[in-house]
Amino acid sequence: MAMSNWIDLAQDIDTGIESVRAHFIGHAYDPHWHDSYLVGVTEQGVQQFHCRRARHRSTPGQVFLLEPGEIHDGQAPTEDGFTYSTLYLDPNWMEAEVRALFEHAPADGLPSFADTLCRDERLTGATLRAFKAMHGKELRIVRQTAMDDLLACLTQPLHW
Repeated sequence: MAMSNWIDLAQDIDTGIESVRAHFIGHAYDPHWHDSYLVGVTEQGVQQFHCRRARHRSTPGQVFLLEPGEIHDGQAPTEDGFTYSTLYLDPNWMEAEVRALFEHAPADGLPSFADTLCRDERLTGATLRAFKAMHGKELRIVRQTAMDDLLACLTQPLHW
């Protein structure tokens, strides 16, 4: 049985964070950008996209990291398509949360990701837990703990 394209979107009422789980076969989306940070995990298949003037191929377990304004597209180079889960993090929310977690964080220090793709088990786990908590509308304390863990992983020098 052939799968078709689908998108499951949710938004957290407390933070405004959007969470998207989607599956695409073939052409997924044309070049575009977002005003938010994207932190997501490829769950299945191969997710191919252009960003930062390079072609990337994300495979299961890889985290993809996009900054606001980064133009990217998307397609599935294989017949089975790809599935991913991602969080859309508002820059103002992110800055406030990083400052709350780290008292010596710069006042206007928005993060910058060194790499578009990352294979790091801790970051993959934190991203999937944060996605599950936000998308599944878990208790506020569960959502906050999961997001704090994700931000702690993202602030490791390897990723910024």
